[in-house]
Amino acid sequence: MASLYEKMGLPSNVVYIKPISHDDLPVEILESIDENLPLFAVYAENGQQIALVEDQQVAFALAQEHKFSLHSVH
Repeated sequence: MASLYEKMGLPSNVVYIKPISHDDLPVEILESIDENLPLFAVYAENGQQIALVEDQQVAFALAQEHKFSLHSVH
């Protein structure tokens, strides 16, 4: 059975989470979110954004739920 990262075509299960600026988002996403909420993106090892959430703890929980390995970005 293929893992989630394999199904998504990702090179590994390594992900990192970082805050994302509203200025970096496409207009169609900006129209559907509260501009006052902080946003956090989950990125694959190759830099592909795989999730966008409104809470850092949700981002961590999402990564853990799907058995991704969280790594720090320096």
